[in-house]
Amino acid sequence: MEEKRICRKCLLRDMDGVPPELGAYIESISPDDKTPDEEYEKRLTICGKCANLLEGTCLSCGCYVEVRAAFRVKKCPLIPPKWTEFIEDF
Repeated sequence: MEEKRICRKCLLRDMDGVPPELGAYIESISPDDKTPDEEYEKRLTICGKCANLLEGTCLSCGCYVEVRAAFRVKKCPLIPPKWTEFIEDF
């Protein structure tokens, strides 16, 4: 039987995919509270290069980065943060 290799520096979606429960949770976020798709992808790119990423989890705060990045008002827990809350220019 082939042993599955765990990617320690990957997001959940790059390993087995986001678990259905987390995916449903992210999808249930109200559009007013959700990060726009382009910004979400930018955040995940930054997290994917971070030394504090371990198997889809942020070692600084313990969150799943896909979930944290999905909320527009959240920011990176590092000091200083690598990404901040999303504020649209009006």
